[in-house]
Amino acid sequence: MSGTPRVIHLINPLWNAAGGSEARTLELYRELQTRGPVTLWSEFEPDARLASRYPIHRIRSRRFRFPLTGTFVFVGVYRSAGKWVHLAVPRRVIVVYNTPDPDLFERQWHRLSRFGTRAVEVVYASNWLQRSAGRPGVVHPSLIDLDRFRPDDPGGRRGDRPFVVGRLSRDIAEKHHPADPALYRCLAADGIRVRIMGGRSLEPAIGQVEGIELLPECSQDPVAFLQGLDCFVYRTADHLTEAFGRVVIEAMACGLPVVCHQHGGYTEVIEAGKNGFLFETNAEAMTIIQRLRSDPRLRESIGNAARETVGQLLSPERRRAMADFYLG
Repeated sequence: MSGTPRVIHLINPLWNAAGGSEARTLELYRELQTRGPVTLWSEFEPDARLASRYPIHRIRSRRFRFPLTGTFVFVGVYRSAGKWVHLAVPRRVIVVYNTPDPDLFERQWHRLSRFGTRAVEVVYASNWLQRSAGRPGVVHPSLIDLDRFRPDDPGGRRGDRPFVVGRLSRDIAEKHHPADPALYRCLAADGIRVRIMGGRSLEPAIGQVEGIELLPECSQDPVAFLQGLDCFVYRTADHLTEAFGRVVIEAMACGLPVVCHQHGGYTEVIEAGKNGFLFETNAEAMTIIQRLRSDPRLRESIGNAARETVGQLLSPERRRAMADFYLG
């Protein structure tokens, strides 16, 4: 058991290297690591790709191997904490609510609060998620390494290659909208190259189409993948609303014009026509992407504004304030 009073324990399944909650957890770990003791814990078998790079501890209740005191930060609410939490005596308990599911959120909150006998603080991934939850808390964007996620060297891009549109995500059906295959086929038919990392789940709907690449998740370094695009497009199934949309913010940090469905936490960051674009239908998305392809100056101005927006969202002052919250 870990019993250092001031240590911060970050608790997340860490079972998918392509997951947004995992990325949020690990970036928070890197940020806090420079300020004091912080540990990573999982109640499940972590993704081997993460376990090989980070010191992830397995929570094992029967072996009494779990955090005992300190600050507990549960990143995500999609799995309720195990019985071990009733044996722990944390100094603080924080829940990072970043997956819109009111039932799971309430279940986790009640479990961690010992049904109202222990205070639980909440960090929300976006303002609208806080409003929908109806509980007090603070709003923190997911941290991103802006030195890593940065625009490509303009001199490194070939001017004679096709215009490339793409996106990345976990490779599950709900991360894609039912109308996406039709949009990608229209783009390919118009001579636009489409690259989807985490798109193998679309193979039954798309098949083999020249100009469309459906890649496994994590098959490339995300920065290199994004730097190889000219435009980032993003939409999920209607029943899955992104609380924050970390991959969208990563694309903006890389100086890409983003073309996103107008539903999700990222809409709080995107000013349509200034630092990105929002669409409702395939026809609207096609019009925006065709305009970006034909206007390099527009792509550059939107991409520059996108990078500037993320720089302000995750400024050094904002990062320090977020770290101070956990260290308090």
